[in-house]
Amino acid sequence: MIWEPGIKYFYSINILNQMKYLIFFVFLLPVCSKAQPRFSESKPRKNIYVEVGGNGLAFNVVYETRVNKSADGFGIKIGAGGYSSSYENIFSVPLSGNWLISKDNKNYFELGFGATFLHYDDKAGYFYPSYPEYPTDVIGLKINNRNSVYGHLALGYRHQPSKGGITWGVAITPHFNNNGFWPIWGGIKFGYSLAANTKQ
Repeated sequence: MIWEPGIKYFYSINILNQMKYLIFFVFLLPVCSKAQPRFSESKPRKNIYVEVGGNGLAFNVVYETRVNKSADGFGIKIGAGGYSSSYENIFSVPLSGNWLISKDNKNYFELGFGATFLHYDDKAGYFYPSYPEYPTDVIGLKINNRNSVYGHLALGYRHQPSKGGITWGVAITPHFNNNGFWPIWGGIKFGYSLAANTKQ
């Protein structure tokens, strides 16, 4: 398996080294939570986009909205999607909270966290009877059952036009569960941003 060397390495890291990634985000979250929205709109900004990789691991359609009547600040998003091949099926539903921070209402820093429901059907056991179905490794993270939940983080860049329109972004999206922490993952997104009339 192409992931096996990296998997063995990261599973060998002790818990303190794993926790340093989480501690990094814990220190960033209070900073973002104190950041007040700067770009007011008559309604909360909404985004609809397709994400490849990212918090859902595979291909997801995501709906996102700010909580306040603004283009930036705190928001929530939910997605659904998956991936199918001759040896595996993946279905995921990521749910996240995130902060968007910008100085120009166009280029945004994104920080987020949440959880993803994952249904993983490993077909390798059918083609290779000696290969156990579970536990198994999914994109570097060991899961014990066909249905599971894992935590995720997001740190990235987003282009979101001030008047709405095409939006896109890239992010580093580590994920973790009770079996370990896998920092080497990321995602790209492309979609449309629905802007309301500004209050200004």
